[in-house]
Amino acid sequence: MRLSRVLVQLMGGVLLAVTASSATAVAPAVADVRSTVVAAANGEIGQGETPPGSNCNPYGPCQAWCAHFATWTWRQAGINIPNYGFTGDIYTWGTRNGRSHATNTGMKPGDIVLYGTGPQNTSTSVHTGVVVAVGNGTITTVEGNSNNAVRKHGPFDPTRAKAAGRPGNIYGWVSAVG
Repeated sequence: MRLSRVLVQLMGGVLLAVTASSATAVAPAVADVRSTVVAAANGEIGQGETPPGSNCNPYGPCQAWCAHFATWTWRQAGINIPNYGFTGDIYTWGTRNGRSHATNTGMKPGDIVLYGTGPQNTSTSVHTGVVVAVGNGTITTVEGNSNNAVRKHGPFDPTRAKAAGRPGNIYGWVSAVG
């Protein structure tokens, strides 16, 4: 009887150690995803279209490419998201995967913000960007197809994005981590 109690205590300790080890392994993975997305986005600043004004870019076909760029940054971090050409599809993907937020606050580095009034069509979901910094009530984004190149914008108040010169207000965002 005493031996079985010792075994139970030992097994409980092993289980606790495995659980604690797993918990610490998860936290850095989230940070790694976010930092990898931010590094990918920042590393592309200045990348333009070839030839200029053609919409031909390294992230997808020769078409409007802000969504191609944003989803490309996520795939660099191992996020399994398709190479979307339409910004509203990113929000829809996020909804299916429990990551979409219909607000203009709360985003973190690595998240994707969506400009316009909603994900329905190209008239309502007009542009997207990757959040690369957050602080003091502001965000900084890196956006593809911003004047035909990858450009950094901000810091700006996400609740007043259009007033800050972005192509519309933020109608939502999608989290880089589930």
